[in-house]
Amino acid sequence: MRHSGALLLVIITLLVLASPASGQRKSDIGFMTAVPWYLGDIASSMPQPVIVPPAIGPILRYNFNMRNSLRARAVFYDLAGSGEILGGTEAEFHSSFVDLGLDFEFNWWPYKTAHRKTKYSPYVTAGLGYSIDRMGEAKSHLYLPFGGGVKASLGQKLSGGIEVTMRKTFTDGLDGVTNPGGEAVQTPVGNNDWYMFTGIFLTYKIFNYMNDCPTYQEKVYRLNSQSKRNKSDNWYEKTHEKRESILSKIGAIK
Repeated sequence: MRHSGALLLVIITLLVLASPASGQRKSDIGFMTAVPWYLGDIASSMPQPVIVPPAIGPILRYNFNMRNSLRARAVFYDLAGSGEILGGTEAEFHSSFVDLGLDFEFNWWPYKTAHRKTKYSPYVTAGLGYSIDRMGEAKSHLYLPFGGGVKASLGQKLSGGIEVTMRKTFTDGLDGVTNPGGEAVQTPVGNNDWYMFTGIFLTYKIFNYMNDCPTYQEKVYRLNSQSKRNKSDNWYEKTHEKRESILSKIGAIK
């Protein structure tokens, strides 16, 4: 396989993120669905969508902090297009893929699911992906995704959002048409094919009651504060008792 190294890297990272060690309170699990848009030799100026079937698949997000996250995904999607290529020839294609990818997310504002002060945030994303051809004459391909969106907290455990991402490929074989006008003729996006996703996602926070519940944290804080006060009171009482004992002994000597 031409890009076997990149595919292996994506799969290893997916397995690491899905391992029990990573499935802690910093992780979200869910799914995304989107409309894929093809842009290439057959549709060089206006992207063509594939509304049915929509792209859909699971996602797993690991939140390093309130700004930075790493998201893994495995999405099934179709690409299709029809139209006139250079030279007046009619062409069409329809291919199905499974997409394995990793995306780094940067939240424009500090954000955390179920956090009282971070209800939503816009974000930007970029990463690396590999799409495996399942059906059709297209080629499996490496691509670079980039884009942005908005994510929002939908309750104590749920979050969702909308996202638009472009995908730059390194192949001209998605549509079965390769350089119809020759190397000297370039489309507005170059000779390699592109596509994009416009979609939504919904995730569930892997919840840790002891660390994530505001009520529990408040109770712990109160108990710790009370414990500190009790220790302080006990120290004062013991010191006072020792002082009284010393004074009584001095009085007895007199």
